[in-house]
Amino acid sequence: MGFRAAGLLTAALLALGLLGPGLLAGQEPHTPTGSDPSATHNLATQGVGPRVLEAVRITGDPPRIDGDLSDPVWAAAPVAHGFVQLEPREGAPASERTEARVLYDDQALYVAVRAWDSSPDSIVAQLTRRDQPSYSDRVHVVVDSYFDRRTAFHFAVNPAGVKYDAYRYDDHREDPGWDGVWEVATRVDAHGWTAEFRIPLSQLRFSGAAEQDWGINFGRDIARRNETSSWAPLSTTEPAMVSRAGILQGLRDLSPPTRIEVLPYSVARLDRIAGADENPFRSPTEGSMEVGADVRVGLTSNLTLDLTLNPDFGQVEADPAQVNLSAFETFLPERRPFFQEGAGIFRFGIGIGDGDGENQSLFYSRRIGRAPQGPNPGGAAWTDRPDRTRILAAGKLSGKTESGWSLGFLGASTGEAAARGWVDGEVHSVSVEPRSHYGVARVQRDFRGGESALGVIATTAVRESGAADLLRLHREAVTGGVDVRHRFREGAVEIHGSLLGSRVSGTPDALARTQQGSARYFQRPDAEHVRFDPTATSLVGWSGKVELLKMGGGPWRFASLTHFRSPGFEANDLGFMPRADYVAQVGYLGYLQAHPGERLRRWSLNSNVWSQWDFGGTRQEVAGNVNGQITTHGNRTFFAGVRGSGEGFSPTLLRGGPGLVTEPLLGGWVGFGSDARQTLQVNLNTNWEVRPAGDSRTLSTSGTLRWRPSTRATFRAGPTFSRRIEDRQWVGRVSVHGSGDSEDTRRVETILGRLEQSTLALTLRAETALTPDLSLQFHAQPFVSTGRYTGFRRVGEPRGERYEDRIVPIPWETQEGRVHLSLPNGSAAMDDPGFRSLQFRSNAVLRWEFRPGSTLYAVWSQSRLGVDGQEGLKPARGMDDLFSIRPDNVLMLKISYWFNP
Repeated sequence: MGFRAAGLLTAALLALGLLGPGLLAGQEPHTPTGSDPSATHNLATQGVGPRVLEAVRITGDPPRIDGDLSDPVWAAAPVAHGFVQLEPREGAPASERTEARVLYDDQALYVAVRAWDSSPDSIVAQLTRRDQPSYSDRVHVVVDSYFDRRTAFHFAVNPAGVKYDAYRYDDHREDPGWDGVWEVATRVDAHGWTAEFRIPLSQLRFSGAAEQDWGINFGRDIARRNETSSWAPLSTTEPAMVSRAGILQGLRDLSPPTRIEVLPYSVARLDRIAGADENPFRSPTEGSMEVGADVRVGLTSNLTLDLTLNPDFGQVEADPAQVNLSAFETFLPERRPFFQEGAGIFRFGIGIGDGDGENQSLFYSRRIGRAPQGPNPGGAAWTDRPDRTRILAAGKLSGKTESGWSLGFLGASTGEAAARGWVDGEVHSVSVEPRSHYGVARVQRDFRGGESALGVIATTAVRESGAADLLRLHREAVTGGVDVRHRFREGAVEIHGSLLGSRVSGTPDALARTQQGSARYFQRPDAEHVRFDPTATSLVGWSGKVELLKMGGGPWRFASLTHFRSPGFEANDLGFMPRADYVAQVGYLGYLQAHPGERLRRWSLNSNVWSQWDFGGTRQEVAGNVNGQITTHGNRTFFAGVRGSGEGFSPTLLRGGPGLVTEPLLGGWVGFGSDARQTLQVNLNTNWEVRPAGDSRTLSTSGTLRWRPSTRATFRAGPTFSRRIEDRQWVGRVSVHGSGDSEDTRRVETILGRLEQSTLALTLRAETALTPDLSLQFHAQPFVSTGRYTGFRRVGEPRGERYEDRIVPIPWETQEGRVHLSLPNGSAAMDDPGFRSLQFRSNAVLRWEFRPGSTLYAVWSQSRLGVDGQEGLKPARGMDDLFSIRPDNVLMLKISYWFNP
């Protein structure tokens, strides 16, 4: 549970580091500050305070969007110039001159950028798929049309015409899932390059005032120099972007256009499924066709309703392969466009720091359309089970009122899912997921120009009671609460907090499942502050946090965080939280030197300490880490850290049994990243951990090799290898047979094992683009993980002083594939828990945006899955066996057509 400032800083730099702009075609650069008095009226205000630019209304024909800025209409617009570096020398003038101008009419905002370049033959223009990160020059336009200093629409393009867009929120965070419908054209000439944007007003959200100001900023990336500059200055020492924008004035009599966008789709699918010929549910080849639509309606100039009917997520990349041997659920990132777009307004984090803590949230959109939770028909020789629940319809209402209220409402309905089983020559069908309805409401009010805010959130999940009761699921689940945020000291220091409550209800069986689940384990025999109630039909809990952070205003930064979550708090019906029942305190102190020195471009050093208790006062963990990072002038990055923890206490390791004292550990990480400007880039990362008391250790090494052979193609290979030796891996519970024991007197013993696990994976990506609108991407991931048990243990004294008192070896032997255990008062037998997991997932996607907003996809995907008991085989051997598994192949063709009636 670390809280590394590098995570927050990286997020801030990613948000800040995407800036860059340019302007007039075919002209020589002129003097920066209006040495010609007759020209001063045509310059943006560049003095003290926020920079100001005047937008000019077009009275005649709008400019033609072709990248040629010689259209006379541009000559009437004032020029934004005087760009300032963010990287590498913050505050210094940009190395190349950049100019921007803004026009508007009743239909659109027009932006012209001229990026002068003294070496136009060195301009970098990588041709990729839209929104794909690449090594390229770029210009950016960031429009805060709400003028709330917190949110903005971000548009960017590189010299090859490849678009990028995103929605900015919380001042510096970004939502790359937002895809607007807009036009841009670029040209490269002897003086540099130009970009000409047409941004329809229907894609922006703004007030209905007769005269209004907007926030605006322009930026430019010069790839060969690793330089980022902006018109309104930004700083790497503070997580602020939108609030630092300049002001766009002169916007008068804007008439919000009718905003109705319809995106119908049709998809044809052909599945060729591997499997045994005797499987009655197997059809070697299946074809299907579906239709659906996304509809977007602008209810007002700043409120939008998004609807999706029978959504299709067929072109979405598969989740990464993994083997989960823990009691906790694996977090999966959202990849579906409907839920990615506008996700920022619904984001409500409830975890601590980065890594796993960053994933915890009151709203986890993967719950909607999730994999069914119920079991297959009992005794089935063959089964046919859906891999996800079907979403019947979903809708979102989002926007911001003129008085500063941010609104977000989301609702979705999913159908009942059933699994079929072949039992004794007949087909049996059982429900594995009930029909469900989900809702999220998020309201937030800004104060003090966005420096302070007060918000509320509520989530609901309602399931049809019949199937929910049979599956031991909650009938209803509700969470809600308030959050506050306040910035001071010119935004450098922030304090924020939240207080939440939850209530789940259902049958006693459903609530017993919740109480006994891995998030709380109320049945623990040594837990005195909680009690398992087999008659309960509801569970109520609360959670909250208070955080004080200084992340700007100088090189020193600090944070103090306190989080608490009661034993009864439950958010997993629509959120994501692995654990309840804790109070945690985190302290952080760091130093960031962002200004280049004689030897280094940037360096940082950070330290963190944290501790955690349960609500009964038992201390569970005391730990800390120290980490640092340096970046050289050659743009090479090195980082390393070391972490350690003392003796702790785990209430979950024995999965409902007594809590177990855990041994101290020492771990760390080290890594390297080469210069991203080079054709060949290498990144390496190694993590290690040792627990000497139990002779347990882990070593994991991963890397990424990226090769860019031309401006049209990129290849990436990411190998990962890990070796894990765990002396107390959970295996299960066995029934102990003693002499004279009857069925009623047999004991149950918890068995742990000494596991040796090796995992080898390789992620391959190939991307090429023929035009900015036509691209081909290929992704493949072979994965092999083997686990071999070399010994078995039982639990002695869970709170014993020595490791040997707590974890006691058991004599054992293997006979005919069964493990026979000799226990103090009898014997037990179980299947060998060794394993080998083989997985291969791949897809190829051809994407053609044949007109703005309208896209044709051709998708081929293949998967190979296999699990067997050949434990101990080397992972490399598993790679050979992986491709002997018969694959499942899917071919899809999807077309969507955007129109604005």
